[in-house]
This record gives sequence, structure tokens and C-alpha cells, in this order.
Amino acid sequence: MDRIKLQKCYGRLKGLKEIVFTEKEIIIDLIGDYNATVDEIQKNVSEDLDSYRVKKYDTLYLNPDKTLSYYLKDKLFQLISFLEYGYKLSEEIIQIGSIYNSIKDEELKGRCVDILTASSNFDRVINQATQVLEDRIRTKSNLGRSFTGIKLINTALNSDSTKSVLIVSENNEEHEGFCHICRGIMLAFRNPTHHYLSDSFKREDALKFTAFIDNLLQIVDKCKIISST
Repeated sequence: MDRIKLQKCYGRLKGLKEIVFTEKEIIIDLIGDYNATVDEIQKNVSEDLDSYRVKKYDTLYLNPDKTLSYYLKDKLFQLISFLEYGYKLSEEIIQIGSIYNSIKDEELKGRCVDILTASSNFDRVINQATQVLEDRIRTKSNLGRSFTGIKLINTALNSDSTKSVLIVSENNEEHEGFCHICRGIMLAFRNPTHHYLSDSFKREDALKFTAFIDNLLQIVDKCKIISST
């Protein structure tokens, strides 16, 4: 199941709901749009959603391009509730989508998008996000593959700028602070998810963590290279 596609369809249904909610009459095209969305959802979730389609409706005598809105409302509201309770879709999930859309690093997205749309095991997102950060720091500093984890950070991003391969800022405190952040990421998130499995991360946690790593990657890309070991 592609959860991103499911969220988009859910958003489309919510948009239809806003259109028809206060209307007594609607154009028939909206029913066609709704049924097309039902078909798309059915293909995605592999469930029989035939009962949610609008199959019968009467056109208005004086305006054959319109029908009464309750024909659509009856099925639309049922389907929205089905998706919210059956697939845990809600306004919160839609808002989370905006976090995902804010992520700029294409490599990070490519490594994490498929597992962010999974139903569980979001520790894998933490694993991949920290691996992208680790690889980016190693590549930027021109250090060999033997430099990993804390050894890499202590060399590439040493809190003492006179010993660091990469310089984050001319301000020593800013440089030191960023180095400590990266060191903490390795100790608190990279190492545990590389060596152990964890069910403690929710999708929301994984998305927020990925967005934070995205910010760190942008800073690493802008670092000044002093020397390599």
C-alpha cells in the first residue's frame, strides 16, 4: 500500500466534503470525481469498496446537470470515517505530510520515503537518516571508509576547530555546538538503530527526525574544508 497516495485521496475526499457540506444541490461531475477517487483508493488498499460508490441519483428536472447533494454525502461521509478509523487517517496525518514536503535533500528522501509510508518499524527510518548524515560528512571531509560513527565525527567535526577537517562557522561556539549535535546524533540514534531493533518510534517521530537531519545535511554541505587526514 502506498500511504502517500492514500493520504492524497483522503485529502481529495475532505475537499469534496467542504464543497458539498452546506449545499443542497451539486453538479453531477462531483459524483464522477468521487467515484474515480473510490476506484483509486480501492486499487491502493486492495479492498472491495464497491458499497461506497454512488450508483444511483436523480437529476433535477429544471437542471439535468445537477442532483441533490445527499446522494453524494451519504457515501462520502461513510468513506471518510472508514479511512480515518480503518487506516488511521486524520487531519494530523495530513499535517505530517507538510513536514515530509519540507524535506529538501533528495538522497534523504530517496532513502526514507518508502519506509516512512510503511505501517510500522520506523526505527529503520532513523537508521537510514543517520546513515545518510554519516556518509555525507565522510564524503564532504574526504575521509576513508574506515571512519565511521564517533571516530568520523571526532575527526571531521572536532569541537576544537583547530583539529577539525570541516569548519561549520567562524564563530567557535557555533562550530562547537554543531559538532556536539552530530556527536549526540551518533551516540543516541545512529548506534542504537544500527545494532538493535526498536519499536519505540512512531511515524510522526520518524518524520520529525528526518526533517531535523535534513537541516543538518544542509549545514554540512556548506561547511568549509580545512584539511583531511
